[in-house]
Amino acid sequence: MTLRHETVTTDRLLHESRLASLAFRLVAGEAGLSRQVTNPRLQKPGLALAGFLEYVKPGRVQVIGFSEAQFLTTLSPATATERVNALVGLEPPLIVVTKAMEQTAGLFAPACDRLSVPLALTSTTTSTVIERLAVTLEFLLAPHEVIHGDLLDIFAIGVLILGESGSGKSEGALELVHRGHRLVADDVVEIYRVRNEDLVGQAPEEVRGLMEVRGLGLISIEQLFGVVAVRDSKPIDLVVKLVAEKDGPVERLGLSESSIEILGLRRPLLTVPVAPGKSLALLIEAAARKYLLSQRGVTDAAAEYLTRHDQKLGGH
Repeated sequence: MTLRHETVTTDRLLHESRLASLAFRLVAGEAGLSRQVTNPRLQKPGLALAGFLEYVKPGRVQVIGFSEAQFLTTLSPATATERVNALVGLEPPLIVVTKAMEQTAGLFAPACDRLSVPLALTSTTTSTVIERLAVTLEFLLAPHEVIHGDLLDIFAIGVLILGESGSGKSEGALELVHRGHRLVADDVVEIYRVRNEDLVGQAPEEVRGLMEVRGLGLISIEQLFGVVAVRDSKPIDLVVKLVAEKDGPVERLGLSESSIEILGLRRPLLTVPVAPGKSLALLIEAAARKYLLSQRGVTDAAAEYLTRHDQKLGGH
């Protein structure tokens, strides 16, 4: 497992696939694309444009919406330019002008070019821009870890499959996709701790939707099984670890509750023995069903059996 501390440059943010629908267009400040966004919270700098700069926080994206644009029109040209220069002078990592307000962007462009502060224009509404940017930044700035494994959406449960190289992770994942489940990541899983309690996994963008299978090489799951067979990300609910049957005994009744820690959060862990002739996909599917039943409060069959057994023994 490799822990990575992610930094988000303005350039990466503007080209993030999750934000493609916002269609950002860089209009000034190209020399500052290496600036870093360090805070997932966005800021609408209405007070700053009114002359009160104290609460403009460093590292935040500044969003200029309709109300800020309208306020600037109430000022004299000289005052408007002065206020804009003061805001840009704080050198935020990015200024976004919404609703395709070209004239407003034109007020910011000279100062942004002079101080290398990226200025982007989008036709999207301010509320949508803020919502999408905030969610994306929370994800990108979250603690990040890379794990070798496979992640699938099985019965709406995020199942992370771990195991040694050659244990059959990819082959089992391929069979699960064939059974109608959805692939999130194969071989390399990027995991983010978001909102301090969720573990969300995804594949690296360059290999998203691809799977490497021994004998077949690299295959596109979307091409073979359709777009519904893949998804971009999924919260991790359960971890299944594949172990060779010869490596030692595995708890047979499933009464011991194991867990694994990822980025400081624990998730239930099921250990599944694998051997030639066993249906790995069926075993993983059964593990997911068992977890789903436990989340619904269904009494564990093994525990119920042992309770009855102990009661019978106690009656003799």
